[in-house]
Amino acid sequence: MSYNLGNRRSLFQIITAGLASLLLRPNNPVAMQPALDTIKALLPRDDKGRHFVLYSDCCSGTPGTQNARNLQAVNQVVSRISPAPEFIAFPGDAIGGYTDDYAELRRQWRYWLEEEMSWLQDRNLVLYQSTSNHNTYDAGSEQTFREMHPDLPQNGPPDQRGLAYYVRRDNLLYISTHQPDQQQLIDHAWLSQVLTKHADCPFKIVSGHFPVFPVNGYLAWPNWCFPPEERRPFWDILVEHKVDAYLASHIIAFDVQVHDGLLQILSGGAGTNYGPDGFMPGTSEYLHAVQIAIDQQGLRYQVHGTQGEIREQLSWPLELPTGKHWKKINPPQANDLLSPINWPNEMVAFQVSGQAGPTSSYQEDQTILCGIDRSEGVEPLWIGIDGDSNRLVVRIVPLSGHGWQVWKGPRLKPGDIFDFQIAFHAGMGPGGILFRQHETDVWSTLESTSSKGTESLKHPQSWALGYSQSGSKDRAFRGDGLQVRFTRHALSPF
Repeated sequence: MSYNLGNRRSLFQIITAGLASLLLRPNNPVAMQPALDTIKALLPRDDKGRHFVLYSDCCSGTPGTQNARNLQAVNQVVSRISPAPEFIAFPGDAIGGYTDDYAELRRQWRYWLEEEMSWLQDRNLVLYQSTSNHNTYDAGSEQTFREMHPDLPQNGPPDQRGLAYYVRRDNLLYISTHQPDQQQLIDHAWLSQVLTKHADCPFKIVSGHFPVFPVNGYLAWPNWCFPPEERRPFWDILVEHKVDAYLASHIIAFDVQVHDGLLQILSGGAGTNYGPDGFMPGTSEYLHAVQIAIDQQGLRYQVHGTQGEIREQLSWPLELPTGKHWKKINPPQANDLLSPINWPNEMVAFQVSGQAGPTSSYQEDQTILCGIDRSEGVEPLWIGIDGDSNRLVVRIVPLSGHGWQVWKGPRLKPGDIFDFQIAFHAGMGPGGILFRQHETDVWSTLESTSSKGTESLKHPQSWALGYSQSGSKDRAFRGDGLQVRFTRHALSPF
C-alpha cells in the first residue's frame, strides 16, 4: 500500500495534534516541568521482588482548587520515577464527594480519572482505588463508585462487589477492603478465605482507608480509626496469614507503626488541604508519595516530598545483633557509652532486665534510664515505671522546649522479673518507639498520641541509670538487679 504526501501530512498532523493535546492537559505532570531529572526507583533486592507506589487522599476532582494543585505537584513527582512502579496503591478519598447530587459526583470522578490521573492511562499504569468516607458515604455514592471503576475486579463479598476486591499479580496478592464513611465493613470470612486461597503467595498487601491503630493522637473512633473492639479481630487475621503490610490513609500525614511485627503504613499526603497550614491540627507534615519495594529480605520504603527529595525511609524488619553482643551500661560509664547519639540518623536499642520492687514502691515514678539536659524543664528522654498506672513508659521531648510526649508499654506488677527491649528508630516517626518482650519476639509500636518521634530529639548532656536528674534518690528504681545494655546503628541510605 502506498500513501501520497497529503495522506502523510494528515497522519503527521493527527499524531502531533494528539501529542499536543496530551502535553497541554492542565494536569499532565509530563508537561509541567519536562526538564526535571528522573527519580531513581526503589527496586527490590532480588529478582522475585516487587515495587509499587502508595499515595492517597487528595479530595480533588474540581479544577482550580488548592487540592487540585497539590495533587498535580505529587503526580509530577510520581511521574518522574524510573523505572515506573508496577502499580499505584490509592486507598481512598480521591475526590471531594460528600454530595447527594450524583451528577456532580460523576463529574468529579470523570475529571479526576480523565484529566488529573489520565497520565496513568497514557503510561499503562494500573491504579488500585479503595472506597473511603468522602467517596462512598451512601448507597448512591457506592453505586457511582462501581460505575466509575468498572475495571476493578468483581470478586469481593457478594454485597460488596465492585467495592472490595483482590488482585493476584504473580507472586503478590493485593486486597482492598471496603471502608465507607465512618465504617469498616470488612467481611472477615471473605478476607480469611482469600488469604487462605493464596497462602502460597510470598508477598501479601492489604489496604483500606482507615488506620486500624490511632495516628498522631487522632483517637476518636470510628471518625479517625477502627473502634478498639474491631482492631484485634482484623489485625489477627493479617498476622495469622503473614501479611507484609496494611496500607491506609484518612489522616493527612505520613505515619508508620508496627504491631505484632506487621507494618501499618499510612499515606495521606496526595493533596487534601486542611487548616491554615494545609494539614490537620497537631501535625507537622508534607505532601508526599511513597515508594515501596518488597522482596525476600523484607520491605523497604522511601517517602518523597514534592521536590522529589527523600524525607523518610525504612528497611523492615530491623536487623540487630543478639543481646549478648550489646554493651552493658554501668553508672560510672553511662556518659562515655551513650553520648553523643545522632538521633535523626541512628537506631538505638536498649535491653532492660531486673525485678520490680514491692507494692509499696509503686507510689511514685521509678527511673530506669534517663538522658539529662539542664536547659530543658524535663529530661529529653526518660524510661521508667509510671507511679500512677504501674506501666512501663517512655517520655521524650520531640521538640526542644515543648515538654514531654508519652509512649505507654505493659504494666509491671510488683515483684515481676522482667527482661525486655526498647528501640528508637527516627525513620518511623512516633511509630518508631518500639517494644518487644524477648529478642526472639516481634516488635510493636508503643501506644502514644504524639505526632513526632526521635527525629528532632535533642542530645542529652549526660545520662543516669536508675535515678533522675536531681540525684540518686530522685524517682529512683525501687527494685533489684537493674541492668541495661544497648546497641546503636547508623541509618544508612538505601
